[in-house]
Amino acid sequence: MPFDIKSIFTKNFINLSLNQGVNIIATLIYTPILFQCFGDENFGLIQLAFSVVIMLSIFISYGYSLNGPIKIVQSQNTKEKNIVISEILSLRLILCLVIFILSIPFIYLHSNIIFQKILIFSYVILLAEALNPLFYLQGINKILPQSILNFFSKSIYVILIILFITDSDDAYLANFFYGTSISFLFLFFWIKYFLSSTYYNKIFSLKKIIVNLKENLQFFLSSISTHFTINGALIILSLFVSNKELGRFSLAYKVAFILRMIPIFFIQSVLQQATKKNDVSKKELDKFLSNYFKIGLITTIVIAIIIYIFSDLVIEIFADEKIDYSSKILSLLSFIPFLAMLNFKNVVYILVNDLKSKLNRATFYTLLFMLFSSLILSNLYGGYGLACSLLLTEIFSFFIHYFLINKKW
Repeated sequence: MPFDIKSIFTKNFINLSLNQGVNIIATLIYTPILFQCFGDENFGLIQLAFSVVIMLSIFISYGYSLNGPIKIVQSQNTKEKNIVISEILSLRLILCLVIFILSIPFIYLHSNIIFQKILIFSYVILLAEALNPLFYLQGINKILPQSILNFFSKSIYVILIILFITDSDDAYLANFFYGTSISFLFLFFWIKYFLSSTYYNKIFSLKKIIVNLKENLQFFLSSISTHFTINGALIILSLFVSNKELGRFSLAYKVAFILRMIPIFFIQSVLQQATKKNDVSKKELDKFLSNYFKIGLITTIVIAIIIYIFSDLVIEIFADEKIDYSSKILSLLSFIPFLAMLNFKNVVYILVNDLKSKLNRATFYTLLFMLFSSLILSNLYGGYGLACSLLLTEIFSFFIHYFLINKKW
């Protein structure tokens, strides 16, 4: 069968693969710079601040990463589409301001002054999330612009780090440069979009925003569970270990987090086409998903084996020294993408059939399991315990999604 470069899946898969490729290359460049410049303790604080801000960004996104593309697809014309875009952006920017103001007092609950400064300057990442155009680009089935934006933002970030970060006193700039480079390009994208648009909804409607808040509540609740399950690990670990151990765990977790995105971009790549297959019949959907499920499993298990075997080398590349602790953590975490890929068909099926209640329950139960296991195992075994908890969470997530889909409760 000839390779059809024009197929929807192929184009999206290639673009999202390039997107992840940019993330991986950028991570390979800036992570060694940051770790070697700041040391394990400050690097851990940078990653902790990043995790906190990413957790807060859930309130900014408000579930529109899932529901936004659907709203764009359902728009009948350009006018309706632009109304949806302006409503989503308005809501996100308002939430960004509110979350920033409300969270400021909590910054000073942490006794480490260095961490306080790093966290304050990390808040610009919230603006980047508010301006993120991915929901729109997925809705019109054009992923390439997102890949281009990602490439330039990561390039600018790397350049800023190389030019302006010189010693450990610059730790607060790491996340600030990250958020600034992304926010600048996203803002440029929207200015260009609306300048070329024939219609823009300039009327601020508080009533409509309240309606949107209620309408998207279930997707938001689902996002909370999903984001905390993925991004809450370092926050939990910081309660039980030193900054030094946190930094060394963060180094391995940084690599694992990039790999964890593989199943996610598989889902993003097939979602629109899967929706169309599902409209035809469940059999068509199953056949369509099975092909890419096999590809995903093979891809992730091969990557897991490679990372497991060469974990010492990977850590040495990042840290410019051998860190046995980080290598062992990475060996454990290397299997997370494969375990997450097991859930591929379950998640797509739930999304295309709009099973909001089951999605909420599955992610909520997964969150409870992650919190329970992480708190206990991190307290007992530190980073090793947390790594085992994350592996067990992926397995639990697969079974709870599968059970909820196949059982009527």
